[in-house]
Amino acid sequence: MKHLLLALLLVLLTSVVALAQAPPISSPVGLSLGLGGGVSIPTGDAANAWKTGWNGGGKLRLTSVLPFTLVGSVAYHSLPEKVTDKSDAMWMVGGGLEYALPGVGVSPYLGADLTVNIFDNQGSGSSSITRGGLGLGGGLLFSLPGFGQFDASVKYQMLNAIGKESGDPSVSQVAAGLTLMATIL
Repeated sequence: MKHLLLALLLVLLTSVVALAQAPPISSPVGLSLGLGGGVSIPTGDAANAWKTGWNGGGKLRLTSVLPFTLVGSVAYHSLPEKVTDKSDAMWMVGGGLEYALPGVGVSPYLGADLTVNIFDNQGSGSSSITRGGLGLGGGLLFSLPGFGQFDASVKYQMLNAIGKESGDPSVSQVAAGLTLMATIL
């Protein structure tokens, strides 16, 4: 009986040691949140009305076993008018997909977003309008030791692609930004 208890104890101890060395099981879902900002460069007809401005906002990334990442974002854009000393404001709320490309040490991706854009004209003829938009671009995820993970991106955004009325000019911009991401899951 003494030998049987000793054998069971030995088996139990070796299995605990073996389990302690096994890699942890990772979650199939990842969630990260980020805050960042960048530059907003008007293009096309918008370049006639606005100077280069700035943007700031937040980003949510949801990864899974799917070959793409779901993203959501909220951003505020300040665009100085060329004719007055006022700046027009735009809130952009969007959702989209990012597709990871192969990379060594960094993680490049391509992305597409659908957005809702709320324009607030502060200059002559103050008004507020809401339009749907589309963004296409790409980015690069990279880590800096001691700082965390960063998301650098550039997107071409058609700001009134959906809901544009007859006679409205096409409004577009290139938005470049850097976002510090924090992993939640």
